[in-house]
Order: sequence, then C-alpha cells, then structure tokens
Amino acid sequence: MGLIEWVWDLYGKGQFLLAVDERLHSDYNEKQVECLMIVGLWCTHPDPSSRPSIRQAVHVLNFEAALPNLPANMPVPMYHAPTPSVSSGEPLITTSIEAGR
Repeated sequence: MGLIEWVWDLYGKGQFLLAVDERLHSDYNEKQVECLMIVGLWCTHPDPSSRPSIRQAVHVLNFEAALPNLPANMPVPMYHAPTPSVSSGEPLITTSIEAGR
C-alpha cells in the first residue's frame, strides 16, 4: 500500500492522526493536521478533474474556505483507452503476420 492509499484508508476510518510523524511527540494542532491531510488527499485525487486549483487549496489551508467533502474510500482511477478513429482522414491500417512452418 502506498502513502496516499494508506492516508486515505486512515481518513476513511477517521484515524488520520495516525499518519502524523511520531517525532512530533503530539506537539501539533489537530485542526491543522486534519486540514493538511484532507487537502493533500484532495490534491492527489485519482481523477484529475476533481483536484483543486492552487488557489482553492490555499484558501482551505488558510481556513478561508470549508474542507472539501471527500469520499471515505479512495476512488478507483478510471482510464479509458482512446478508440481508433478514421474521421481524421487517415486510413486505419491493421497488419497481421501469418505463422507458418
């Protein structure tokens, strides 16, 4: 499990504070940690169109805007292979090799 997946898992369980480096010895502001973790997940959302602009992220980090509502479970990235198109004017060419003895 990668870092993002791990933090998203903790976020979904409501245990994101477990991701805080123990070397901080509990010397941190929990609201700031929550904000940083959620904005970090938002910025690394698997769907690029769901990621914030820098301006949006900064507003949230400065507590000038509400935290985004992220799903409890990390969304699964969807990739769509482009379909071949002949509308570009270029012919669609396929080749095959016949195997023989």
